Parts: sequence; C-alpha cells; structure tokens
Amino acid sequence: MKFTVPEKFDGSTLEEALIALHIPKKEMHWLRMSKDIVINDEVQPVKTELKTGDTVTLPDFSEASSYKKSSMQAAILFEDENLLVASKPPGQKVHPNEPGEHNTLVNDVINTVASEYIEPVHRLDVDTTGLVLMAKNAYMKKMLDYMLSENKIKRIYMGHVKKNSKITAQKIKAPLGKKPHTNIFHVTRTGKDAVTHIISKKVTDKYEELTIELETGRTHQIRAHMKHLNAPLVGDKLYGGPPSPYLHLYGYKVSFNHPITGEEISVTLDV
Repeated sequence: MKFTVPEKFDGSTLEEALIALHIPKKEMHWLRMSKDIVINDEVQPVKTELKTGDTVTLPDFSEASSYKKSSMQAAILFEDENLLVASKPPGQKVHPNEPGEHNTLVNDVINTVASEYIEPVHRLDVDTTGLVLMAKNAYMKKMLDYMLSENKIKRIYMGHVKKNSKITAQKIKAPLGKKPHTNIFHVTRTGKDAVTHIISKKVTDKYEELTIELETGRTHQIRAHMKHLNAPLVGDKLYGGPPSPYLHLYGYKVSFNHPITGEEISVTLDV
C-alpha cells in the first residue's frame, strides 16, 4: 500500500499511525519485522517519525485476489490508489460463490482497474442494483472492515412500495433468521440482530419511494423487514411484492471519511 502522510499524522511514528488506522496486531508484528518499508524512497523502520507529505510504501502481506478477469467492464464511480466504489447491475452477484464463476461484479472490476487485489467490503443481493465499496489492498480492507463494524460507513438505499402502504419514518429493530429449507428470511426471536432505518418517504406517480439506511447488514434485511411491515418491495417475488420485471431496491449512496486522509467520500447512484 502506498499513501501520502496527511497532516493528522505529522509527528507520529509510522507505527502509531498504523495503529490509529486499526491495522491488526498480527500485521503490525509483521511490519515491525519487515525490512521493506519505504518512506520517501528510503528503507525505514516502522518507528520512523512521519511528516506531512511523506510518501509511505508498505510491503504487501497478502496474496493477489484469486478472482479471474471477466470480459466485461465495470462501472467505477470513484477510485483512488487504495479503494473504489463500483456500480452493480441487477441480476449480478457481487463475488463468485461457486468454482468457475467469472461473471460477477468483482470479476468485472478486476478486468477494469489496474489492481491485482480487489475485495468487496460489503454485499448486495443479486437482484439489488447499486453501489459496492471495495478495497484495492489488504491494509485498506482491514481499515474498511473496522469502519463497517463501527457503523462508520453509511449505506443509503432507495426502495419502492405500493401506494397507501401506511409506512412512516421509523427504526425497525427486529431479529432475522432463515426459514428452514427456503431462501426466505423472516423476523424471529431466535434470529440475528437486524436494524433498519426508514429515513423518509416520497409519494410518486406510481409508488411510495422510501429512503432507507442500514445499521446492520443481514442477508435480505431490507426485503424481510419490509415484508414484516406488510409492505414488500415492488418486484420482490420472493417476499410477495407487487409485480414488476425487476426488484425496486437500489444501493443508492455510500459515504464515509477516507480512513487515511479523513476526506469525506460520498458517492451517489444515478437512479
């Protein structure tokens, strides 16, 4: 991983900066033993004091991603040296689940960007359209995983339900579990904690358009919670939604402060 030292780490050692960035103990131990850390084109130890504007290159502790390149180009809406945000079309998986699958979003991304390492930080259902945040190296993956676990990556969704649904802005806190022998998730006391926030509702010509934020990221969480409210999403065949050729659920916006620079990154899907 290569990065330019921001002002917030001026006067800190590289070790202190990486600990603040939540690099795990195992990787920190590996870096303390490393002879391949380069700061401003010179090999330096991890205890080196940093100055704003220094260029740091860390040795890679991970293998290249095992995903194969597809023959398709991915839509990349934001990219820097260490991370990117890609747009997933409906009907496509985020990553392969079976040997020999090469037509997922990750396969397309690897065919599109100049990086041997690509790993998604979160997922979308195969039928959901929208934005997926990905790391371009294993250090950034660790940082973004931590941020996701601490709810520091905001994921906003847009969904359509039928008119007169009586849905209002609310917090849905209802545990979800999988029904035996099905692909359907439902609210159950024995399920995993799941929290969804309906932020707002707008009535359009055809539907009620909901703006939804995830606090947790369970499989089918929004779809199952909307079914629980007796307002399944339009086009959701699995959960009994009003008919449509496609599921009306969009990963509409991803926003977060960049782990290294602190810069606010906000990417919005053009729906």
